[in-house]
Amino acid sequence: MVVLYAAFIGLLLASYVPPLQDILQNRAEIPVLEQKLQKAQTQNTARERLIKELNTPAGIERAARERYGMIRPGDKVYIIPKE
Repeated sequence: MVVLYAAFIGLLLASYVPPLQDILQNRAEIPVLEQKLQKAQTQNTARERLIKELNTPAGIERAARERYGMIRPGDKVYIIPKE
């Protein structure tokens, strides 16, 4: 009878080992995931700011000038060569 209880307790304990290992491994991943979340939130904030800026006439003009090299009629363009 004692052997039967010991075997049952052994099986019970053996069934708890893999889930406990998974829990410990998942807890170790939390700081890495929190860092990724913080980075994603920072990027989202910057993108939201850019979206708001591009929804204004001044923002559109600035983007057109900086990104696409567009100029208004009558503007003078100076090209400075890189050394």
